[in-house]
Amino acid sequence: MPELRAVAETEEWSCHVFFSELSQLAMEAHREQDDDVLRRAYGFAHWCFHQPEQFLENAALISFYEHVFDDWDLREEVAAWLPVDVLAKVRALWEWRWPKEQLSEVDQLLAGLAPPSQDAV
Repeated sequence: MPELRAVAETEEWSCHVFFSELSQLAMEAHREQDDDVLRRAYGFAHWCFHQPEQFLENAALISFYEHVFDDWDLREEVAAWLPVDVLAKVRALWEWRWPKEQLSEVDQLLAGLAPPSQDAV
């Protein structure tokens, strides 16, 4: 993610800070309907989620996927980009953060998701 190079090059760099910035970049891309940035942001988070070391998987879950619905107005756009294989692990985090009504709405949005095709994130 060249847009976040400055974040990665600071002495205070951490993967959690990077994922937080990646989350903000994705939210901006949703607002601007920038599919290129969205593909790269969600693709990177998904790649990290599938690394054999749990460190990156946990960082992606806690600092990216847990916060994807923080801008509630973008929930429908965000839902379309979420990989199905991440949902079971991140949903437990959402349960801690949201009221039942909000969680129920997200569940309804995500219920129609099909497994990703080869072209999906």
